[in-house]
Amino acid sequence: MIIPPEVLRPFSLLLLSQFVLFLGVGAVIPTIPLYGQSIGLSSASNGVVIGAPALALLLVSRAAGEYADSPPGKGGRKRAMMGGMAVIAISDLGTAYSSDLGSLVLARLGLGLGRGYAEAGERGMLADLANGAPGLRGRALALQQACVALGIAIGAPLGGIVVQEYGPRSAFLCVSAAAIVALVIYGVLPETGGSDDNNITDDEDKDESEDEKGTEDCDGGGGGELWRRLLTTSPTWRSLALAQSGASFGYACKIAIVPILADEYLGGPAGAGLLLSAAGLAGLVGAPLGGLLADRAGSRVAAAAFGMMGGSSLALVPVGLSLTKMMASTMASVDEGGGGPTSSLLFEGLSSNPSWIDPVLAGSGSPEAFAFVLLVLLWSVGATAQGPALTALAQEKAPAGSEATALGLPRAIGDGTYIVAPLIMGFFCDIMGDAVPGIACTIAGGAIVLGSIALLAVDPADDDAVGVNDDLTTPA
Repeated sequence: MIIPPEVLRPFSLLLLSQFVLFLGVGAVIPTIPLYGQSIGLSSASNGVVIGAPALALLLVSRAAGEYADSPPGKGGRKRAMMGGMAVIAISDLGTAYSSDLGSLVLARLGLGLGRGYAEAGERGMLADLANGAPGLRGRALALQQACVALGIAIGAPLGGIVVQEYGPRSAFLCVSAAAIVALVIYGVLPETGGSDDNNITDDEDKDESEDEKGTEDCDGGGGGELWRRLLTTSPTWRSLALAQSGASFGYACKIAIVPILADEYLGGPAGAGLLLSAAGLAGLVGAPLGGLLADRAGSRVAAAAFGMMGGSSLALVPVGLSLTKMMASTMASVDEGGGGPTSSLLFEGLSSNPSWIDPVLAGSGSPEAFAFVLLVLLWSVGATAQGPALTALAQEKAPAGSEATALGLPRAIGDGTYIVAPLIMGFFCDIMGDAVPGIACTIAGGAIVLGSIALLAVDPADDDAVGVNDDLTTPA
């Protein structure tokens, strides 16, 4: 299937803007938890800073979706994207110059506000463009995810160099610069939503008055009513919410836990940056796999399969971080049974690492470092493969005329999870972290697996039986 030119051009520009933006985001990811420590914040305060954008995202997600779904004269995809990106640029600039907890939280709340509107517009525009080539939906979304992963993969090591040269604050200036470039690119994109002449996905055979009536009835009392009806009538949307909640546990772990573990086991911030860069490169493998499987086997199957793969890998991190103790205990048992020199040779063999991973290990040749890196990379493949499949499933089930609002539902659930996830993982770290290093990763991985199981537990016929999409476009 060939992508129509009127879809290909804006889609290509949107991918370019995403790549540029995530170059800057990649530069700041390994810096966030370390930046808080550098200005004297406690672990609890650091958790507040990390969760602040998610709180703002949660609060504005419904309004942002409604704004992005509005006709261009009253809002629209493009206006939401441009306004949100401008706020992102200003907020990251404010983060760079914050000197205390209050100003830092305020700047991060602004970041969440900007992301809420920018991402609502992007989700709506991606849905519009994907509707122009529905047979390639999974692969198109995978390509978008791959651009994000590539941007992070390149931006993380570059950000590490910038931070080493100019300090942690400079990473946030990189994000502001990238956001300004993305804003310029957004300026040349066409408006794809609403009912004006620029809407590239309008069906000319539909009666305009019926479209408007359907949209009004679908919204009911607004985005809140739509979300309520999706959750109460559709098993698929409930499973999507659970799966996105689990995925958010994984991303919270990546931001709040993985850099700290990498700092300990991989030789400092440089090792953390290289690991996140490698995770981005692993995403270049995962995104195409997820998109391809979504198109071939169905988005539900792809999301569940890759979610269980990534969640299981993350859950095994404590095992990986205890390899030396486990192997020493095993070899001691073998020696007691007469293993002798053979057990010593076996221990040396298990302790050696392949040469390709040495740069990421940053000089730490321990089996714990190797296992930690490998498990994080496997999680990254699973997470980046699951993402396009979840988005494809949501797009398939989104009611016409309210795509951005509907697609904001699982995102809002994920943002709410992202607020509490660092606190939950921090609690388990405080009570079990010394005895079980990496226990927070097991909590996050378990949440991902549970969300993936929820996707498989839904019978697609259940949605058809209650007529979810039909019911949403008729008066309640």
